[in-house]
Amino acid sequence: MIYRIPDKGDPSDELQYFPQFNLQLLCCRYWWLKNWEFGELSYPYWRIYWNPVPGAVIVNNKKEIRLDEDKIIVIAPNTSYATRLFDHSIPEVGFVLKGGRIANDDFDVLRRGENEIPHLFIHFNIGIPYDNVHPRVFTIKINTHLREKLTTIKDSLKTDFRKFDFHTSLVIKSLIFDLLAELPDQKWELISRDERIIKVLHFIEQNLNEYISNNILAEHTNLATNAFTRLFRNEVGVSPQNYIRKKRIDKACALLDHSQSTIDEIAEDTGFSDRYHFSKIFKQVTGTSPGKYRKAFNV
Repeated sequence: MIYRIPDKGDPSDELQYFPQFNLQLLCCRYWWLKNWEFGELSYPYWRIYWNPVPGAVIVNNKKEIRLDEDKIIVIAPNTSYATRLFDHSIPEVGFVLKGGRIANDDFDVLRRGENEIPHLFIHFNIGIPYDNVHPRVFTIKINTHLREKLTTIKDSLKTDFRKFDFHTSLVIKSLIFDLLAELPDQKWELISRDERIIKVLHFIEQNLNEYISNNILAEHTNLATNAFTRLFRNEVGVSPQNYIRKKRIDKACALLDHSQSTIDEIAEDTGFSDRYHFSKIFKQVTGTSPGKYRKAFNV
């Protein structure tokens, strides 16, 4: 096969820039819920909720958002919100969660009359800098095109929720891209637009399991260490090391939620010297231990 450099004047020889992102699916599940009362939820990854039966409520900034078959909820990373079903009370401390997987059509046949509702949820990340948008809850009205994708995903999850075929994976990712494309352009307020800082943020995300000093980061910006540290704090709002610590805990939360890795393995994967050091920092940041965090969200 012969390749030829495009002639001058050929539109394909014009250099173009496309933002780089990496969609990482963390989970996609279809559950029935009888209780879903949380006083506060906040996760370091994007979340999508769709409930084909009304009854669930999200509370964000004192505003109630009711879930139903005609809307999809998209929640940006690190957004704080509360949830409840029906007229249940939201607990001041802790949570009440009761539910399970919907298999085949047993929910429609057995459960719909028992104050239980179906709940489709998807968790994902799209990488730096787009996981660092300002916390926010978005409500998107469902059209025929989106509803067809939701139905395909829901039907697939009712038969096999562990292994997705290529087509279903494409549909899930296509749904995510459709929803993200609906978000207003001005809502993509990124943590920084300085290309030097964006480069550093990418490096941090790809090397969280390694030792990362300010000197190492400064080398990627061609700045002296002190000048880089000032620039980073001005752009991001925290010191480089505090940012790295937060990103390591964010990754640990995602692994605790969506993997079978042991706590020792997660400590190693997120760049901590040992399990003791990891558990100490995790509790400082989240207020609870890794073991309790994993147990709390395991139904």
